[in-house]
Amino acid sequence: MALLAEINSPSDLKRLNQQQLAQLAAEVRAFLVDHIAKTGGHLSPNLGVVELTFALHRVFDSPKDAIVWDTGHQAYVHKMVTGRTADFATLRQQGGLSGYPSRHESEHDVIENSHASTSLSYALGLAEARLRRRDPGFVIAVIGDGALTGGMAYEALNQIAHLQPPNLIIVINDNGRSYAPTVGGLARHLSQLRVDPRYESLKDDISRLLRDLPLVGSTADQAAYRVKEGLKQLLQPSTVFESLGIKYAGLVDGHDEAALEQVLRRASRLSEPVVVHVVTEKGHGYGPAVEDEIDKLHGVSAFDPLTGRPLRTELTYTDVFGEALLAAATTHPDVCAITAAMASSTGLLNFAKEFPDRFFDVGICEQHAVTFAAGLAMAGMRPVVCIYSTFLARAFDQTIMDVALHKLPVVFVIDRAGVTGPDGSSHHGVFDLSYLRMIPNLKVAAPADATELCALLETALGTDGPIAIRYPRGPVPSTPDLPAEALPVGRWEEVRKGTEAVIFATGRMVEIAKEAAERLEAMGLSCGVVNARWIKPVDPRMVDWARAVDTVVTVEDNVGAGGFGGAVLESLAPHGLAGRVRTLALPDQFLPHGKASDILREHGLDAAGVAKSVYVAVRGAVPSEEKKP
Repeated sequence: MALLAEINSPSDLKRLNQQQLAQLAAEVRAFLVDHIAKTGGHLSPNLGVVELTFALHRVFDSPKDAIVWDTGHQAYVHKMVTGRTADFATLRQQGGLSGYPSRHESEHDVIENSHASTSLSYALGLAEARLRRRDPGFVIAVIGDGALTGGMAYEALNQIAHLQPPNLIIVINDNGRSYAPTVGGLARHLSQLRVDPRYESLKDDISRLLRDLPLVGSTADQAAYRVKEGLKQLLQPSTVFESLGIKYAGLVDGHDEAALEQVLRRASRLSEPVVVHVVTEKGHGYGPAVEDEIDKLHGVSAFDPLTGRPLRTELTYTDVFGEALLAAATTHPDVCAITAAMASSTGLLNFAKEFPDRFFDVGICEQHAVTFAAGLAMAGMRPVVCIYSTFLARAFDQTIMDVALHKLPVVFVIDRAGVTGPDGSSHHGVFDLSYLRMIPNLKVAAPADATELCALLETALGTDGPIAIRYPRGPVPSTPDLPAEALPVGRWEEVRKGTEAVIFATGRMVEIAKEAAERLEAMGLSCGVVNARWIKPVDPRMVDWARAVDTVVTVEDNVGAGGFGGAVLESLAPHGLAGRVRTLALPDQFLPHGKASDILREHGLDAAGVAKSVYVAVRGAVPSEEKKP
């Protein structure tokens, strides 16, 4: 790592020759494999952009020139060349480096971005503001071909074509994949360009031909223009970008650093927006990633660097859901599954193999996924939209107006709900109870364990109207017997009786509430626990449970505003019982990255914290052991 140790800023890159850059690229890849093997993180996206990152920082002058990384999971190399290599042992750990760009970490990180298809809109806004303020410098948006499937990217391209900012450069990092192989019409278009050997030299051929035309004067200029355009249409299909009026430069080998520098310098001299089409290999330089057929080791937990295999393999909620949906589809021929470019991450790979005609990957298009599901439901299908909590927020309007308004039987299966851990503020699913609970006609459930998850899926598939089921990221002990037996809609379960207090807990917090009640019993306080598996509708029996005790405590892994605690308060207030309620929830803030257990504990949502809060609410004092010095 002789060269890597000397790279502390982009200016250090600019002193290297091509031979040294090749050596540095090898060192960076070895470093990434070694460190991500320990911490987990996004491996193959970063292995694929090493030379591209070098070229960007050698041609442009960050942060005067703003580099905007779409999604941001491929910004590890950018972090390294901007002075953060020494901190990589803390990657994705509490208090350490974020797995995405972070404005808190560096002036070189322009935005805190981990949702796809946003970079072009950010970049256009930055470019236009700079023009109006007469600020120097370029804005460079680096967007993957997967992110180009998203609607926001098309909307931004449309306005870029209209405004034509001269200080904007768009770099397409085209590896043919997002998590999995990129799908959609634009992906096919880019693929055709990748395999067309004529395209790279076409414009030079046209220019040489025009130089030999025996024409003079304005007539010659007009004729030359018509001949040039005619030849272009004859010899090459116009790219999507040129059809919009945006200059296109491609194709460029994304692992040829010198060629990348050359085309980026050319683009910077054109004084108009330019698309630079770069072809890279996801996982480049690391055999296990290149050879992995599922997702090229896109996002990994700790793994063996020699083989690429995970050090631990745990059964997860996602795995169990995948098996439950597969089992349900065998008895429900109208069930179909929809994912927004995350088949492996939402547990759908086996479903896709078994029922390919009932599996739909729509690309990174969450809004379209939901309305597409609405259309399927209108025509008699039972669509299951499989999506992360943080990404369902992108389709909020469609969930309201296209599904709930029509009372359509769409099932939303919401993975990574609550505190997710190392991916940080943009990935914590701590808002879904609030934004879903307010939607008319939509039922919302949160299973306490894997058995309940399977049962709630059966409930949803047999119920009219839309239902959302949210569950956390995490391990489970085993897969329940399938198919599961459906549960009654809106019915909670009293899992422990108490005489002084009762905890209404939802989802993963049920187990924590049970442990808290055991701690309270040891302190001499009798506390009941109710598994509030339905956030909407609530169980009317809550009124009786609340009347039987002096204190009601709600516990949830969602923000407090508009969440489960609010639902309980709203239901008990007409009965004069709201004064007995204490709500425990996450604060009104964006949470950092770190272990989920640590974050919950920090906010009093572990068993000890819940027990303490209940004790204080009932007895009006801190437990005796808390008073000891």
